[in-house]
Amino acid sequence: MRPAYVVATGARTALGLDDTSSAAAVRAGISAAREHPFMINLAARPVIGALDALLNPALMGPPRLVQLAQRAFEDACAALHHAQEERIRLPLFLGLPPERPGFAADDIAFVRQAMSRPGASPILVSEVHLSCHGHASGLVALARAARAIATGACEVCVAGGVDSYFEPDTLDWLDASLQLAGTASRSPFVPGEGAGFCLLASEAACARWQLAPMARMRGAAVGRETCLIKTDDTCIGRGLTAAVRAAANATGEETKINDVICDINGERYRSEEWGFVCLRLGRYFDDAIGYRAPADCWGDVGAASGPLFVMLACQAAARGYSPGPRTMAWASSEDGLRCALVFDTVQPAVFG
Repeated sequence: MRPAYVVATGARTALGLDDTSSAAAVRAGISAAREHPFMINLAARPVIGALDALLNPALMGPPRLVQLAQRAFEDACAALHHAQEERIRLPLFLGLPPERPGFAADDIAFVRQAMSRPGASPILVSEVHLSCHGHASGLVALARAARAIATGACEVCVAGGVDSYFEPDTLDWLDASLQLAGTASRSPFVPGEGAGFCLLASEAACARWQLAPMARMRGAAVGRETCLIKTDDTCIGRGLTAAVRAAANATGEETKINDVICDINGERYRSEEWGFVCLRLGRYFDDAIGYRAPADCWGDVGAASGPLFVMLACQAAARGYSPGPRTMAWASSEDGLRCALVFDTVQPAVFG
């Protein structure tokens, strides 16, 4: 099994149009939450959300997701632009929202088709592999991409995710489920939107195109939770525990995890789930409860979560404020899918 490296990242969030500005804003603790210019909740009050700063709020549905995704995709692939004459073909592993009110099967097909021809970059997408589970989807896409490189299926590929809650039917569904911030819910979240992409390469590809590794993938695993949110069942974190344990053990090393980045967003279900994992597996971490939850800043970004978490860790390492190289990113989907990813960031030889 060959190592897979993250060599570039691209991001678009409510806090910034690229990875550096988004990470800097999260580092500063800036919140993008504000009133939507025209959408209201069931109580006839403005929806509180973290919206993209440039996109027209009237742009909705799959075209909005495509606009979010294409710039982040091209930024992640910019490291290959010097090889334009080769017209590099690579697979895309993409995380998307699940079918839900405001996002149907036809919408998934629209995004897939649009991302198979993403703009005018020299990159040609040979195939698109989808994971449509929401929060955990971006991490699943990264895990699949890393495995494709590790097994020799490809030398370079892109993995990412994109999501947006700003569709009337989607917001009404969240509101009716008592999940929207600014309502009577006791554990709501701020809906957000964004896209994150990572360019992954093998060691040979790094040498061929002079790509500097930012992180090395070390282990990934999925789990399945049967006690779901929006049910009367009590979740004690069995699915997430299984994913975290397997991902940590997949490294084959006893090195502790220095940093945790996750999709805890204000909902009690998520924070309590992680609490049970900490009780069982605290020995794997330097500080299991010292996690980072960027939803406090850029809102809940759903399927874009995982790739954006990797971007945050790479930016922290590049700028010298990372608590350590070994990072775990995890996310929990409402349908029960859990995914955890362990990777080691690389400190640049020259800081500046």
